[in-house]
Amino acid sequence: MSELIGQTPLFELAVSTETGSRVFLKLETMNPTGAAKIRMARAMILEAERRELLRPGGHIIESTSGNTGLGLAVVARERGYRFTAVVDHHACKSKLNAMRSMGTELVFVGDGDDEGLSTNAREELAEKLAAEEGPTAYFPAQHHNSANAIGYYALAAELAADLGKIDVLIAAVGTGGALFGTARGLRELGRSPRLVGVEPEGSIAFGGPAHDYWQSGTGTPLGADPGLHVDEDLHLIDAQDRVKVSDADAFATTRVLAAELGLMIGGSSGSSVYTALTRLNTYPDHSVVVVVINDDGEKYLDTVFDDEWMSDRDLLDREREAAVLAVLRACTPPGRPDPREIEVLRDLHYALPDTFALKNGLSGSELRDYVDEQLPQAKLIRLLELADMPAHRIGEILAQGDDDAVLRALDKHRKQLADRAAVLADLLADLRGTRDPHDTHTILVPPAGPESAAAPRPDRAFAE
Repeated sequence: MSELIGQTPLFELAVSTETGSRVFLKLETMNPTGAAKIRMARAMILEAERRELLRPGGHIIESTSGNTGLGLAVVARERGYRFTAVVDHHACKSKLNAMRSMGTELVFVGDGDDEGLSTNAREELAEKLAAEEGPTAYFPAQHHNSANAIGYYALAAELAADLGKIDVLIAAVGTGGALFGTARGLRELGRSPRLVGVEPEGSIAFGGPAHDYWQSGTGTPLGADPGLHVDEDLHLIDAQDRVKVSDADAFATTRVLAAELGLMIGGSSGSSVYTALTRLNTYPDHSVVVVVINDDGEKYLDTVFDDEWMSDRDLLDREREAAVLAVLRACTPPGRPDPREIEVLRDLHYALPDTFALKNGLSGSELRDYVDEQLPQAKLIRLLELADMPAHRIGEILAQGDDDAVLRALDKHRKQLADRAAVLADLLADLRGTRDPHDTHTILVPPAGPESAAAPRPDRAFAE
């Protein structure tokens, strides 16, 4: 399952009619477990193995509100470890049940009537249990683990490859790994986006006042330590970009995306999307804004998407939902043809000829000619696909609908392919230069040289 981590899709959510800035959602919901945190769960375990802190058959003990635990459960199953998750009753039941289904032992802090967030108590208990067990146990301590952030370097590489430029990066801040880890990876690739951190009202990482909140897996409640990454990198976020979002606004956004687009995301991701939509017109013209969507909404069917649960906590606000919907509809991206839809339609014309074709007995080459007349874009789509152009780029070309757009796009694509070919040529030259002349089979590893700009370098502490 861990081989399915990453390469998550981008969804274009909004375009400002005033500035031309665009909002893309990085759908980490498409990872195994439906969350971004499986990236850092794997990185922490691999680093523990490398440092021999976790040995074969060992026992992982970690405090979690759910998504880190789900990621660790998968990695533990694959690599032969026991896993104990220290949890509280604030966590969504579906997350707890999912961990149980993968063989995780759950240890609760507090009693069943206490729905409060108990981050500090969880971490203290997890550390204590690991210390009592001794060397067979490993406590990852995600808030203080440098491998947490490094787990998101691959996310940075995906964004750089898919978008080229990233002007603004928005993410919810809990451990800080997703925002700051992705930002570090982007800096290694020569991108330095403006960082916008989002936490719930009531969280203290950006300052007080402190109070309870219902957004799960994010923020820093009173008494908890924000952790290594927030301590080291909070200064990278300007004061005006340290945003607090209420539960009501976060959940209203989450519910609107589901009702309007069929897009199910978690509540903390709703706070990030709310921030992106309400601030879109404040960014420089033609900015590329990326929002990291931390987890999927199916985990919250009995909370955020349950009217009774929302009403009991005075969080259900139809007027607020209507306001978010109005903002969303005001910046809906312009429509563009989906090349895959056109290809499917072409196949349907061949397999199930329309009324005109049937009445006139069209078949064979006559039917193909007729379909070409009905769907003239299909031939262009196939030619662009042969040039290895991705579907969303083809859709943009079709939307512009002129030959110059095709020529410009092909010329840009040709240059990109030429750059890739040049990198491959250099690599082949390096490998051939280090080949043993008496060995016709083995290619020796090339000598260490400057780090490639095509992939981020690991953090120094992690590398050591």
